[in-house]
Amino acid sequence: MLKIITLVKANSKLSRIELARLCEVDSVRTIQRDINSLALADIPIYWSGDGYEIMPNFFLPSMALTIDEAFSLILIAKTYSEGEGQFHKNSIESAISKILTTLPERAKELLETSSSKINVESRKTPDTGGLIGKLYQAIIETKQIRMTYYSYSSNKVSERVIDPYVLTFRRRSWYLIGYCHSRHKVLMFRTNRIKTVKYTGELFQPPQNFSVDDYMGKSWQVMTGKETKIIIWFSADIAPLIKEVEWHPTQKIIDLSDDSILFTSTVAGTKEIELWVLSYGEKAEVLYPESLRNEITNIAKKMYQRYRAKEVSNSEILEKVNEIVG
Repeated sequence: MLKIITLVKANSKLSRIELARLCEVDSVRTIQRDINSLALADIPIYWSGDGYEIMPNFFLPSMALTIDEAFSLILIAKTYSEGEGQFHKNSIESAISKILTTLPERAKELLETSSSKINVESRKTPDTGGLIGKLYQAIIETKQIRMTYYSYSSNKVSERVIDPYVLTFRRRSWYLIGYCHSRHKVLMFRTNRIKTVKYTGELFQPPQNFSVDDYMGKSWQVMTGKETKIIIWFSADIAPLIKEVEWHPTQKIIDLSDDSILFTSTVAGTKEIELWVLSYGEKAEVLYPESLRNEITNIAKKMYQRYRAKEVSNSEILEKVNEIVG
């Protein structure tokens, strides 16, 4: 029943069928019984004609949190608001203050002392001037948007009409996933490359079966592409570092007699794998596919040619380096 309240407050267009699916119950009759129970408990839930709604001034009753629960919520909220969740900062700070007011003085002091003992890296995002918040609102309210977008691959700015489905945070950046009416398919857009956003005045119906996990598929990080099996050799001294991390859901690691390893995986596109392998220098070698091995070889040759020169050829670069070094 708490989940029904949360879902309805987030989206007032949900029907009993949709609520049953989201709450993972077998029938709409179960949902209807829960809605009736909520109404009997004086929670103002009603059918608007388009979906279930809750009176806007309704607040959930206060909850008795343990010190551990309060600490966990505050730690997560602070970490999120100081990093990728900056667009939620005001509402998060308000929520934290409400949690603190429910705690006794000694507990507040304990929280202030303890919070400095755990540190999580703040994943700062580019300043988008309220853009992410606007996109988030468009997603929640199923509003269609018109945006101008800079494409890095084509080096062009274009105007697109988008049905925004999801915001996802990957590799220190927010990405918008939505249906592009210009390309007639679902695409992903890096939010700091979105130049302008306006609502078209139209609403859209998001697909019920859309899943970020399905859309990203076997992507290594962000990019998508043709599914490709890869085999990479890692030297014995770097193998323990590779083995202690789950890099990809499909990965398998084969131990060799000299303590080196073979890393295998099936990924969507190899560009990001290419960059990953290069970061380990001579301690990694692509064995399969041949196309990726050749690409790494070509990059290595170009790097060798660049570093082989005894002097920096570009005088402007050299002048800037000298200024920096002093």
